[in-house]
Amino acid sequence: MDRTACALRSAGLRFAILITIIALPLGHPHLAAQQVPAATPPPAPAATQPVATLPDAPQPPALDLASLPRATPLAPATPPETAVLESDTQSRHGSQYLLAGNAVITYQGRELRADSITYDQDSGETVVTGHVHLTGTENEETLEASHGTYNLRTQTGTFYDVTGSVLLRAAAASPSPVVVAASGAGAMAPTRTAGFRNANPFLFQGRRVDKTGPGAYTIYDGAVTSCLLPHPDWQLFGRKFTLADGKAVSTNSTFTLLGVPVLFFPYVSHPVDADQRQSGLLIPVFGYSSASNGTGSKGLTLGEQVYFTLGRSADATLGSLYYSLRGFSENGTFRYRGVGDDFLTAHFSALQDRGFVSSVTGLYTNQGGEDLTAGFRRQLTGHTRVVGDGEYLSSYIYREVFTENFNQAVSSDITSIVYVTHQNDGYSLDGRVDRYQGLKVVPTVTTAGEEVKVFHAPSIDFNGIDHLIPGTPLLFSATASAAGLKRVQPNFVSSGSVERFDFRPELSLPLAFAGWHTLSSIAVRETAYTRSRVAPYGANAVPIELTAPINRADAEINIDIRPPVVERTFDTPTRWQGLFGQQFRHTIEPDISYRSVHGVDNFLGVLRFDDVDLISDTDELKYALTQHIYVRPRKPKPSVNEPASAGCPATSTPSASELAQQTDAVLGQPGSPQTTGAPGLDSETWERSEPDALVPAPQATVDANGIPNASTSVPDTPTRTHARHANPCTPPRPQQQEWFTWELAQKVFFNQNFGGAVINRRRNIFDTTLEFSGIAFLTEPRAISPLVSRMRFRTSSHTDIAWDFDYDTGAGKFNRSNTFLDVHEGKVFAGFSYARLNAPGRFYTEDISATNIVTGLTGSAVSNFSQVRFLLGYGEPTRAGLSAAASAGIDLNLGAAQYITIQSSYNWNCCGLSVEYRRYNLGTVRDEGAYRFNFTLANIGTAGNLRRTDALF
Repeated sequence: MDRTACALRSAGLRFAILITIIALPLGHPHLAAQQVPAATPPPAPAATQPVATLPDAPQPPALDLASLPRATPLAPATPPETAVLESDTQSRHGSQYLLAGNAVITYQGRELRADSITYDQDSGETVVTGHVHLTGTENEETLEASHGTYNLRTQTGTFYDVTGSVLLRAAAASPSPVVVAASGAGAMAPTRTAGFRNANPFLFQGRRVDKTGPGAYTIYDGAVTSCLLPHPDWQLFGRKFTLADGKAVSTNSTFTLLGVPVLFFPYVSHPVDADQRQSGLLIPVFGYSSASNGTGSKGLTLGEQVYFTLGRSADATLGSLYYSLRGFSENGTFRYRGVGDDFLTAHFSALQDRGFVSSVTGLYTNQGGEDLTAGFRRQLTGHTRVVGDGEYLSSYIYREVFTENFNQAVSSDITSIVYVTHQNDGYSLDGRVDRYQGLKVVPTVTTAGEEVKVFHAPSIDFNGIDHLIPGTPLLFSATASAAGLKRVQPNFVSSGSVERFDFRPELSLPLAFAGWHTLSSIAVRETAYTRSRVAPYGANAVPIELTAPINRADAEINIDIRPPVVERTFDTPTRWQGLFGQQFRHTIEPDISYRSVHGVDNFLGVLRFDDVDLISDTDELKYALTQHIYVRPRKPKPSVNEPASAGCPATSTPSASELAQQTDAVLGQPGSPQTTGAPGLDSETWERSEPDALVPAPQATVDANGIPNASTSVPDTPTRTHARHANPCTPPRPQQQEWFTWELAQKVFFNQNFGGAVINRRRNIFDTTLEFSGIAFLTEPRAISPLVSRMRFRTSSHTDIAWDFDYDTGAGKFNRSNTFLDVHEGKVFAGFSYARLNAPGRFYTEDISATNIVTGLTGSAVSNFSQVRFLLGYGEPTRAGLSAAASAGIDLNLGAAQYITIQSSYNWNCCGLSVEYRRYNLGTVRDEGAYRFNFTLANIGTAGNLRRTDALF
């Protein structure tokens, strides 16, 4: 009983504890489920009995919400990177995975492939065997090996029998069948061919490669190159290469070219990163030239340059050339690239010529000198910028003899300018300082040269384009300037600085009605000079400056009338559709303008500095006629899909409706009203546009360091205006619209002596004649100008023909005639140009030259020359194989070649050899035959003195 009683008491105690710690908390109201009544409960009845209340509990102080810190939500945690495993078979043992058969691991954008992979999930370590392929790392690195180890997380590992590349991308090519490992089924996927992403690809091989970090390698018993494997043109072999910080470094390495050891380098480095630059020695320069007719030979040329990096945005190059028969020449280039379009570029060259004794004249000649060019641009604010472009040349003979560019050799002008401009809302305020230097007589050993120099120091110019006057149809514009001027020439030097103030406001009224458009304007001009010139004077009188000021005032009226365009569209006969297309449109655009300037009765008393000083009286009528022929391309017949050619993706010929839509997109949208045309044609708008997409943008002639030469404007070979054939894998561009254009213009002068400004037997240049032709044709009063013609044929994207001339109807001769021909078909290209000048001269028998009895100078001689230039070539310089070209410039009057160039090159995989012979015949100053060559290693450099800017291709 006692034992039973104890058991009962123990059970009761346990039940009481259960009720206390479990059952009672379950009845707490916070744990009771809330019940929602079906209806709103009625209000409780008012209490009738007193309710007992507890004493008030102390209330907590009110919280100041403003004092509480603002809660900031935490960013969601970045999910951990996971490795995606793919293979034919897989197994797992703890944290290790065994992948066999087409094993692939993708982790953080990188892909590791092998025949078999052992992967430790905890450490990220992998052991790879068989056909190892690692891609997706920094700088587009790719690595192939036989076996090795690799840590996915640290990007470190060791590989054996390695082939790798840096900055080599895969370029899409044609689709080809591949086998998908997961399913084994055939599928169409684009294969990829190797291609260079930039100018610094890097490929390497090694018995063993340690990957020491992202983008860092150590290569043992290997080779590096920039050529595509497995048969590179050049390689650098060494026991150890280190790739780190965007640069590959090796010691005691051997350079091989086409499999032949050429050079041994105790130390060598090569940039790997696309943006990496490094200082160092450039490849040496070699050359040879000989001269005849006593003009002085240069002999053997040896040179070297050092390149310096000056931060991320600047660099400099310093070098020296040694001419074995002439002496040393120094050169240097500085380049800076700023924000936006800001830049600074400077280049200098100099020669300490030890001279030579001419075998013809027996006189000693020194042709040394210095040449400095610089250009810069700086954007100060959104509307203000400062720009400069200048050149200092100590001797024209120095540039004529030692430049390798024919245009620079014959250029006789040097211009330098620095200006700051502020432009806003159609108004421009400029401040500039400039200098013009023009060679008029070439110096020789026995004759001094003659130059003309003109300075603006400084000039402040204001320009305001047409602005609408509120409440009226009138437009207002104005120009104004204040300048300090100086002129220096052999027989005249202006005293001090001549100040000039010029102001010209203008009112214009544009009108349009029934297809007619007119623009009428009236302007007044006032120009004041602090100096003047003695007048009148004869054809070759020496200028005499007066200290008396002079004012020039005039009133100007302009009326420009544009009648409606006459046009018609024609259906082309079938047999001519290959030339004229399916349809062609002929348009005729007339233009009539009248100009009257009165008040300039003191033209001869004004000193000459620039075109502002050429304003004269005139009363003239200009008439012009412009014709265009626009061709609508013939729609090719639709054809079935054709397989792709080798190396090109498969393409299909668009249907007839698709071709029609493409043609409509080029020529205009269907459904637009047609103004005129032959009956039965669909109503389509033919919009004229220049074929800019087919014409390369004009590029300024530059020197060997890429610095524009402002005085060079004419190429030394006929200009090729066509782009080469497009890539055969690229769809052809639509044909151009404008097939033919011809502009004819002429002026009638009612004031034949231009207010007394014309001087007989002299070149008379006025602003109205200079704007019209640019060729001097006034040697006496005349009533009609030459007929100016501008004609151009562009029959296809491979042929361009132009003929420009000025024909003097009174004299019955061509003052100027220029013909251009450009042809390019496949790898064959050719060019031809003919230039004829016979000006000014009113008649063939007229001799307007005269000798000044004071100075002994002969002025206003007739310019009479005739020149022909040829270009013929085959090949492309950037493609493997043979290329050749020849060019020549011939003076027909002298019957002699001014220059002859023959050039040939052959390109291998990533190296090329070019050889050139160039002959210069510039009279008694330069008669030279030069042999030049270069050997180029892709992404390394060029050895030789034949520069890309001087090549014919």
